[in-house]
Amino acid sequence: MTRKALLLGATGLVGGECLAQLLDNDAYDSVTVLSRRESSLSHPKLDWQVVDLDQMEACQQQFQVDDVFCCLGSTMKKAGSRQAFRHVDHDLVVLAGQMAKRAGVQRFLVVSAINANARSPFFYSRVKGQMERALERLQLPLLVLVQPSLLRGNREDKRTAEDWGNLLNRVIEPLTRWTDAHWLPVDGSKVAEGMVGMALEGPDSGLYKLRYRDFLVYSGKLHERQGKSG
Repeated sequence: MTRKALLLGATGLVGGECLAQLLDNDAYDSVTVLSRRESSLSHPKLDWQVVDLDQMEACQQQFQVDDVFCCLGSTMKKAGSRQAFRHVDHDLVVLAGQMAKRAGVQRFLVVSAINANARSPFFYSRVKGQMERALERLQLPLLVLVQPSLLRGNREDKRTAEDWGNLLNRVIEPLTRWTDAHWLPVDGSKVAEGMVGMALEGPDSGLYKLRYRDFLVYSGKLHERQGKSG
């Protein structure tokens, strides 16, 4: 039985990798993308729709899918203000969760952050934590909170803090492979593989937090599944 997926945030690092995985996987027969930007990408399974995400409530029909992958996210620099940042990383994400709930979506997977904490004194972490808490209250059948630390990969927007963090961790990562060090940097592609692997090989209900080791586990499950189908 094939599935239908909806992807938000397809132009970002994790979102772009997630789209590639979904299009490449035989388990999905259609992938709908809602994006502010146009795309030249063409694929038989892809339905890329350019929409104003501020008017996302008009897209309820597009949420008639099995799985929603929400990779929406911004930075303070890109957003321009705290209010604008919160609108993308909290308001739009929670709205997507509400629309998924109304549509009867089985699986909702959302990119958050390892330091998400609704009571954090740090604005970024607090917004992420409040977003997670709001989604948890919706009681979606399956909610997966994807919590990477620093992300590695090619971005359109330069993120100096991540660059420095990744440089430091390249030195110390070999010393920490035996731990469950969820703060280790991870490739955006591995996060995406973990998300799709979790949707296909994980449980169908409950609340789960996907972190560094989980990305590796479910990425492996995804590759194993694709190997069998190939």
